[in-house]
Amino acid sequence: MFFMCSFSRRLVSLFCLALICLLLLSIPGVTGLIWHRDAVDDLDFLLYRSPDEARLSRHVAHIGEVLHTQVNTNYPEALRQLQLEYQNRISDAREELLEFRSRTDSLRPEIQQDVRQQQMALERLDRIEIELGRLLRLSDWIAPPPDEEVPATLVDIRFQTGVSIARMQRTLDTLPTSQTRDRMARTLERDRNRSSYLLALIAIVTLFSGLTLTALLYFGLRWVSVQVRELATGCIRIADGDIAYRLPRLSRWQDELADVVDGVNSIADRYQQSEEDLQQKVRERSDQLIRSQRLANVGFLAAGVAHEINNPLQAISMAADIVEMRVRSLNAEPDEDVHEIIRRAAMIRTESSRCGDITRRLLDFSRADHGVRTGCDLVGLVDEVRAMIGLMGRFGDRRVIFEPTGPVTAEVSAAQIKQVILNLTANALQAVSDDGEVEIRLIEQVDYVVLTVRDNGCGMTEETLQHVFDPFYSERQGGQGTGLGLSIIHRIIEDHDGTITPFSDGPGKGSTFSVRLPRRSRHCSAA
Repeated sequence: MFFMCSFSRRLVSLFCLALICLLLLSIPGVTGLIWHRDAVDDLDFLLYRSPDEARLSRHVAHIGEVLHTQVNTNYPEALRQLQLEYQNRISDAREELLEFRSRTDSLRPEIQQDVRQQQMALERLDRIEIELGRLLRLSDWIAPPPDEEVPATLVDIRFQTGVSIARMQRTLDTLPTSQTRDRMARTLERDRNRSSYLLALIAIVTLFSGLTLTALLYFGLRWVSVQVRELATGCIRIADGDIAYRLPRLSRWQDELADVVDGVNSIADRYQQSEEDLQQKVRERSDQLIRSQRLANVGFLAAGVAHEINNPLQAISMAADIVEMRVRSLNAEPDEDVHEIIRRAAMIRTESSRCGDITRRLLDFSRADHGVRTGCDLVGLVDEVRAMIGLMGRFGDRRVIFEPTGPVTAEVSAAQIKQVILNLTANALQAVSDDGEVEIRLIEQVDYVVLTVRDNGCGMTEETLQHVFDPFYSERQGGQGTGLGLSIIHRIIEDHDGTITPFSDGPGKGSTFSVRLPRRSRHCSAA
């Protein structure tokens, strides 16, 4: 398994197995070439370097042929010429005999029959040597000196030469090493057996190598081509928009391909998460756009209504004051009816003042007042809001937690952001019960500042989260509040190019408002 746990190791394993198959195929080829060379050497030795008894036999036979030529025995010069030719033929036969003997001594062990037969051949060659020496002595009788008696005539010399040649031919025919054809047959038989063995070996090795290479090709396609194709198909599927699809595990080993699959799946996870985050931001921006449009419409309507209602309210308030003054001046001792009229006039004046306050807040909501924006320390604004809340006795039993780690500056309208912090903190304190807790946090980022106000109070429902910034929307009992506080906060945050986002896990689980403000105002940047 060590060679399979890595993609590169698997490729190296396949390469090594293919190399082994090639080596196995090359072994019979190399062996065949070596055996072929041996066969050629054997044939060369048998044909050109082995003892040639036929050639020796021809040289022996040529000795007697020279004596059968027509010679005039009355001329000594002719006899001497015949004697010289006779001796030359014997010398040639003796040289051929020496060559034959030398080749017999150098026979290769696999061609020799046995040492005894070689020794027997050498003994018979010695006999032929003796016969050639006898013929050489016999040549002296062909042309003897004039004063020397000739022991034999030319006819006798011919007869004795023929007898010696016949004896030498019989000796050559009985030489054990003269069976060149048998030795050649044995050599050919050996080479034929080698060839059959080699063909069988080549067939077995070729079959084994073919099966092995086929298996390597199959597993190579499975390990490489098929897996890469599945990987490419999965990547194309993800690229076409199926972001929920994940590549399956293509290998049971943790190799490079598995790392690629994990990487592609990680990219798909990030892409899906980014897509979901983008859709969530689109929904939030859409909700903010709808809310902003709704608030703009309400602000436009509120500006007109407040302008039209403000004058009648002042008239009603002045009329109530006049009625009260006339009643007091007409009756020196007011009775019960007079007191009732005065109370009703005071109620008219109070409610008129309350309506005037509502119209002023509507006008504040409708105005796009950016205020003067300078670099402010938001930590100082939070501390001022905490000091103001500490003077309110009704919130004395509730805790406001704020633990700054250092100054946090941003280019904002100090008065408006102070109003935002005050309203969010006051709403949070009103949402918690006795001994409740409100936590304020400031987080400094590169380009933004995040203000978070969290409480552990009554929490909000999903419907409340959707309408919490709508004008005049309020869940307070007894008609307390106008429902314009969070709408005005939303308008201020938008004027600062920021965002405000409410969070709540449900009723009784507390609420969180997160305000995100740019550290540098666009108006200041434009200036």
